[in-house]
Amino acid sequence: MMPLTFGQAAAWGGAELWLAEAQRPVRGVVIDSRQAGPDTLFVALPGTRTDGHRFVREVWRAGATALVQAGFLDRGGPLLVADDPLTSLGEMMRRYIIANGIAVVGITGSVGKTSVKELCHAVLATKFVTARSLGNYNTAIGLPLSFFAAPPDTTHFVAEMGMSAPGEIRQMTAIAPPAVAVITTIGPSHLERLGSMQAIARAKGEILEGLVAGGTAILNHDDARVRELGQRLGLPRVRWYGRHPGVDAVIEEARLDGNATLITLRTQDGRLSIRLPWLGVHQADNVAAAVLTGQVFGIEGETMLRGLETVPTEASRIRVYQAGLVTILEDAYNSSPASAKAALEVLAVRSGRRVAVLGDMLELGEAEENGHREIGAYCAGRADWVVGVGQRARWLVDEALRNRLAAVWLAARDEARALLEAELRPGDTVLIKASRGMALEQIGADLRRWGGPG
Repeated sequence: MMPLTFGQAAAWGGAELWLAEAQRPVRGVVIDSRQAGPDTLFVALPGTRTDGHRFVREVWRAGATALVQAGFLDRGGPLLVADDPLTSLGEMMRRYIIANGIAVVGITGSVGKTSVKELCHAVLATKFVTARSLGNYNTAIGLPLSFFAAPPDTTHFVAEMGMSAPGEIRQMTAIAPPAVAVITTIGPSHLERLGSMQAIARAKGEILEGLVAGGTAILNHDDARVRELGQRLGLPRVRWYGRHPGVDAVIEEARLDGNATLITLRTQDGRLSIRLPWLGVHQADNVAAAVLTGQVFGIEGETMLRGLETVPTEASRIRVYQAGLVTILEDAYNSSPASAKAALEVLAVRSGRRVAVLGDMLELGEAEENGHREIGAYCAGRADWVVGVGQRARWLVDEALRNRLAAVWLAARDEARALLEAELRPGDTVLIKASRGMALEQIGADLRRWGGPG
């Protein structure tokens, strides 16, 4: 936990202190009343199902102090009272960062931002006490919760910044102003909500508007929309990565080697050869972004290598495990045409029969039919059997069949699991890929419990 007293929390958050000791240290910041304990700060937020203010007496009984809105009338226990608890929490984070000189790395993009977050953390942690946003805490609520949970001597914070509407990234950069801002890609994720690719690009570009004075943008030169953003804004400090010979980090090679990816980069500091313990040649782009981030903070190449080559395998988006003699490649956290193609490239080089279990890609809006058909065609030469799951996956299967692939469409996850248990053979490799809302990771869990074909 970052060192913070209730008095500091009130002052930085613009809140009134009520029956709480100003010098008493805060032991944790939570929004779930079940996590409240002695000297924790419970932030009472309105929710889609309930309002956090309903649980204030409960957290008092647990020994916690509540951050509540000004209209809250129950003054029977320790409170911080503010006009808006979420705004107050964000202000605490912003003021803390400024007061303690903490360097923030902000990361956004349609694909790859979580991987870049983990890789930047691995690089920066070789030299600095570094924290990062936890799990999928990539919102204006999640970032402060992650930040205040960081070690007390943290000097660098890596913040993944997601969005589903305009203004959300601007809100996050206001509370966590980035010294380095990374944009990985701009794709059709959230097209259904934002309506156009131009709107998505503008929303992602908000991270560049939030750069601190003298900050550095690290951008993917190979993505035309990212490139246009960087050029149009005329930022004073931009560092590019990609496959173009003139960029700051040139990707010279990326190839799979067992359960690792071999990546060669050329930068101003020379050539780096990296053995990343993650699967996917697409990870070369993410590594390049992390290396440029490390260079901004003066980390030498050999030092960065130690971080990249020992990054935890469980932080990879593609999890590899066995169900008896069947290998499972699970990448079911999210999906888009770009990330589905990257996952299929990993499947393509596996030995034995290659089975692609592909669920719906959500929030593609007007691009959803073409996006699914594109992936169905892309399976040719990369999968031997395609199993489509979900209503949108019907388009994917139609295209796979048109390309003379063995393919079957199923409406529900349980049907897919039953089919796989009946049809999988020793030596098969199964890729499970879908948007998070499809919950296809449950198929992987079921296959592990099943234990593979006898």
